[in-house]
Amino acid sequence: MILFLDFDGVTHPQPCGDENVFCQLHLIEAVLRERELQGVHIVISSSWREYHGLEDMREFFSQDMQSRVIGVTPNLWDQALAPAFVRERECMAWLATNRPPGTPWLAIDDRPSWFQPNCPNLFLTDTVQGFQTTQTGPLRDMLVKRF
Repeated sequence: MILFLDFDGVTHPQPCGDENVFCQLHLIEAVLRERELQGVHIVISSSWREYHGLEDMREFFSQDMQSRVIGVTPNLWDQALAPAFVRERECMAWLATNRPPGTPWLAIDDRPSWFQPNCPNLFLTDTVQGFQTTQTGPLRDMLVKRF
């Protein structure tokens, strides 16, 4: 199971001051620590991948989560004729290169236009709030259903 994770508007609100960066990541990590979700791996789909290496981004996570951060999606913005659904295409490109067909996946993102309408693999957050405590149950349910 692959979890594609955006940062801005997900792990912290956007806009966000330096003091609040990743202030909600612990909520997502708590869900991933649950026994039935131990096999979920994280791939960074955030634009942060353009400015930070994978090793540096692993350090944003709690120590017990760092080994579960296994990659970053490719940047397809330059290749896109239009930006519509580009994040979903980046996720699919990563999967095609790194996992067998049919690998279950879920993306947590705050930009619905970067995914096809009603994408069943998208867990949507509110940009100005980021991931909220009330979303832990629904996230768990979506992950378990796909796992």
